[in-house]
Amino acid sequence: MIARSSHWINRHQIGLFFLLVITLSWAVWIPAALAKINGETSPLAPEGFIGGLARWTPGLVALILSALTLGRDGAARLLRPLKMWRVPVFWYIFALGFQMVLFFSAKWIDGLLGNTYQVSAPLAAVYGPRAALMAPVVVLFAIPGSFAEELGWRGFALPGLQKKANALWSSLVIAFFWGAWHIPLAIYFGTLEPNDFGGYFLSIMGFIPTALLYTWIYNNTKGSLLLVTLFHIGQQLSNNFLGELPTVTDDILLWIVAGTILAIEGGQRLSRREHNS
Repeated sequence: MIARSSHWINRHQIGLFFLLVITLSWAVWIPAALAKINGETSPLAPEGFIGGLARWTPGLVALILSALTLGRDGAARLLRPLKMWRVPVFWYIFALGFQMVLFFSAKWIDGLLGNTYQVSAPLAAVYGPRAALMAPVVVLFAIPGSFAEELGWRGFALPGLQKKANALWSSLVIAFFWGAWHIPLAIYFGTLEPNDFGGYFLSIMGFIPTALLYTWIYNNTKGSLLLVTLFHIGQQLSNNFLGELPTVTDDILLWIVAGTILAIEGGQRLSRREHNS
């Protein structure tokens, strides 16, 4: 009976991963969002312990499923790609610097078009003169959350999907669930309205070019979990230290970059090199 259950889980592990990640996270974040809409506080808020822990759901679910399907070695095999650090320095520069380059490039283009504005960095807005002192704390907190997400999305789901589909389709599947996973958070923080179904669609679509870039990095670094985690950290640090632009120029540039890479590398692997997943 146990062996049969393990076999069933192994056959459906990717579907189970997405189902469990969405269900467990939404079970925490949706009540928190509804409470905030009604002007109430909730112990499940994303800023709290339980709501914050829900951000780690992709990694936690990946660890559990790996243990159930691979036994004692499951967690070790899932974490092994974190040691893949011997890659060309370009990938480190891209992973940590891309989001900042995107920000300044889009802001420069907006300036050329006569669209000037001031961007307030969240870190400065919250902490004011103490922002510089809080910078190390922000960096430290960005690391475990980024790792927990990427352990699930790219460490577990992406290689599993790429065994059955090409890199493009695998990226699109992850983009859909990854984007949907964020919707209750967007409602909670006020970037989406509860009944804005068109906004839900556009929000999920916005994850597609980023998901393509993650797959491109992953496949070109022989499946390095370290590099995709650094890419996630680079995005978070840029958003915290620089902020987000009020225009869509950076989104357009992101689509252009992702589309160019897709055209050059091809949708089959989004890479010209092979790697062992």
